[in-house]
Amino acid sequence: MPLPAPPRSPSHCLRPLAATLAALCLTLVAHAASDPGAVASELPDMGSPENAVLSKTDEYQIGLMAMRQLRGQDLILEDPELTDYIQHLGSRLAAQARDDDQNFQYFVIRSNDINAFATYGGFICVNAGLMLLTETESDLAGVLGHETAHVRQRHIARSIVAQSRMSLGTTAAMLAAVLIGAASGAGGQAMEGAIAMSQGIALQQSMNFTRGEEEEADRVGIGLLAGAGFNTMAMANFFDAMGRREGLAETAGPLDMLRSHPVTRDRIAEARTRAAHYAKSPINESILFPWMRERLRVLVAPGDKDMTVYYAQLRDRRALNDPERYGEALAQTRGGQAEAAAATLRELLAKYPQITALYSALGQALQADHQSAAALANFERAMGLFPRNVPLAVRYADTLMQTGQARAAHVLLLDVFNNTQPTPEQIRLTALAASAAGDTGDASYYMSEYHISNGDLPLANQQLELALASPNLTSVQRQRFRARLDEIREWMREQRLSRTDTQ
Repeated sequence: MPLPAPPRSPSHCLRPLAATLAALCLTLVAHAASDPGAVASELPDMGSPENAVLSKTDEYQIGLMAMRQLRGQDLILEDPELTDYIQHLGSRLAAQARDDDQNFQYFVIRSNDINAFATYGGFICVNAGLMLLTETESDLAGVLGHETAHVRQRHIARSIVAQSRMSLGTTAAMLAAVLIGAASGAGGQAMEGAIAMSQGIALQQSMNFTRGEEEEADRVGIGLLAGAGFNTMAMANFFDAMGRREGLAETAGPLDMLRSHPVTRDRIAEARTRAAHYAKSPINESILFPWMRERLRVLVAPGDKDMTVYYAQLRDRRALNDPERYGEALAQTRGGQAEAAAATLRELLAKYPQITALYSALGQALQADHQSAAALANFERAMGLFPRNVPLAVRYADTLMQTGQARAAHVLLLDVFNNTQPTPEQIRLTALAASAAGDTGDASYYMSEYHISNGDLPLANQQLELALASPNLTSVQRQRFRARLDEIREWMREQRLSRTDTQ
């Protein structure tokens, strides 16, 4: 089963503690940037010192740990359809980066703040609030392209080079301030203040360096947009629209996006000039963008907000378009009006049979309306039309488990995930299906894989020990579990040696 890759070599598990602490801090520091100064930057040389300070394997491990923290705080939106959409969109841009050694993963963050960010290891996140603000797929691609460029140009690793003068004590103090602020629920400005107090002049230097990298990310990101077939003007247009929305003068406005990505009129003009250099070609945007935006609108709405009322009020002013009707149907399913939702979704499916999210939504509406046989028939038809489609498989498996067919759900998930790259949440679902089917060995094994995908090797070790202690294991299972346990223990041993070497 393919998984988010652990370190390729045990010798590259983790760098010394100082580098790790600095790495975890710098992503957060970059988002506090507000100084208007800039440092000129050029494309990194392949032999540049950042490669010696922090390898891509190191960056992946640090990013994995950061994403585990986000997931633990329920900040990552674990929705199969949206996850699949944002990853496919990002992959179109990442393919233009032509960096085969770099892993790129894209996520939607459950936050209404207008922001996006990239962190170590190619993990790129866009807040729900920003995605809802975009008007076209090119707008969204422009933001993702900018963040993808940060990863492609290794800006964060290059920041570590600039920060190598920091003492371990200063770095640790900064990290502690950030973590305490996050744990206490302090807002972004409160954390920025805590960082500034512990960091002082070094933080100012980091801000300046980050500003210079922003301009480089614009240039590279526009190239990614052009190569992927999006509107090259989208990046400048979207930043300009945000700035005007917040009364932008020559400095950043109060939006978090503008704090971490300071914008001036000169920068916007330069981006437009650069975009104009690319030959005009047909814009290749996906039909899915407005549908996924409406899906997101429903999923991130406050729990006390009835989204069926939102769509009813919208209809009072004008007729709903088809993506909005889809959003209304989702809201109806969640609000106990599954029969009405199913009727709308059938109409939409007849018009858009190529949109797999409509099959998923119809199956869920039918199941919510206590029409299990119809729901299963819908999913079986959809899987025949779109074999091994991950969101469909997840929804089908969930319905199978609800109807007491856990073993069929387990078999379905294994077939799909042996041929695709599952997310941590999908791995966890596979473990739950195995457990419900009575296969305790596989249940523990896939929970270990879930912990590996989150970068938690000790918990993965524990789960594999439980897997090996399960009764009635086949010889194949035992060999697979033992081999994976040996790998994990070797990685953990190398980590301990790495830490010992730095003491």
